[in-house]
Amino acid sequence: MSNPLVVGVDPHRRTNVASLMDRDGQEVVPRGRFDNNRPGTAALIQTIAQQMQTRHFEAVHLATEATGWYWWHFFQTLERDATLAQWPLKLYAFNPRLTANYKKTFGDLDHTDPIDAFVVADRLRIGRDLPAPFRLDEPYFGLRLLTRYRYHLVHALAREKNYCLATLYLKASAYTALEPFSDVFGAASRAVLQEFASLDELAALPFAQLVEFLDVKGKRRFADPEVNARTLQQVAQDSYRLPETLRPPVNLRLTSSFQLIASVEAQVKRVDTAIAEALHGIPHTLTTIPGLGPVFAAGILAEIGGIDRFQSDDAKVAKFAGLKWRQHQSADFRAEDTPLTQTGNPYLRYYFCEAANTVRQASPEYRAYYDRKYQEALKHQHKRAIVLTARKLVRLVVRLLTTNQPYQPRRPATP
Repeated sequence: MSNPLVVGVDPHRRTNVASLMDRDGQEVVPRGRFDNNRPGTAALIQTIAQQMQTRHFEAVHLATEATGWYWWHFFQTLERDATLAQWPLKLYAFNPRLTANYKKTFGDLDHTDPIDAFVVADRLRIGRDLPAPFRLDEPYFGLRLLTRYRYHLVHALAREKNYCLATLYLKASAYTALEPFSDVFGAASRAVLQEFASLDELAALPFAQLVEFLDVKGKRRFADPEVNARTLQQVAQDSYRLPETLRPPVNLRLTSSFQLIASVEAQVKRVDTAIAEALHGIPHTLTTIPGLGPVFAAGILAEIGGIDRFQSDDAKVAKFAGLKWRQHQSADFRAEDTPLTQTGNPYLRYYFCEAANTVRQASPEYRAYYDRKYQEALKHQHKRAIVLTARKLVRLVVRLLTTNQPYQPRRPATP
């Protein structure tokens, strides 16, 4: 049995609190507080090195909670340190939920930094179901910064669009019900909602003039702008009337929201370009999968990193992504409704599900699988079918990353 020095660290913006213990759970020095900067980390390294030499530990196992980015500079400094390089070193970034659940087993513990550092160290000492050790892969990490920022932008865009639609109901309550345009946030739709102060102005416009307005704003791309114009007139007729005193604030909210949406959409395009450029430096064959473009491939690659972290095991990757269902069984009873575990890496789960949705539209094999799972589901058909398709996609991704071979469709079964 190895004899590691087990170190738990509770990180903060200014300080790191450390607990050092042996494999039996006995702390070898009093818990200490170190500045979260280069001199403070150097002092902690000296403390660890002194214990390694005097107590003859064989390795260093260190864990911290992945709180914001406060742990990251600390970890990459430890990984590159020449003093610690004398011994085998394993670094673990814990999801705070892991230690929070473990802390409950102690009963009623206070919430203090020294106690939290002890809990992290003791959870590391137990050693079961630990995350993959930290490894600084700069190309993957740089790509991860971009793909996670895109995730942030896309979700911010969705929230703002929902907020905008709520305001839109005040101005034109029948707008989304009658759907005068296929895209509420398209150029022609935005022009109508921003350039007409009220529905009365829209209704008063001569029909021919309204048709020409829509044709120009739609860049002559409407198949029949008269249909859109008639629907708009119906919207003006069916919608509730907004009191005149409320028109200015509602219009201001709508205009501001449309501007914000356009700005975020421009940023998403800019980040997509940067992601595609960064992806060129990482060898892979994921984009040979039908429907899987560079952005979603990059999101998957960035979170997985080197596939050797998971021993090329698709079950481990699926668990890491949270694409795993919790079973509920007792005696002869087995629940049919098995929800996702709601743990794991939310970014990887998001990119796998988004990728599955595009792949099933381009691949006959995945389309058939999605359709089958959709029909089998009793509720939440689309969501459940997409998640199951994403789990199937995990196997393919792991195989391609392991073999570094391009995608080859399955041969149809011979009759």
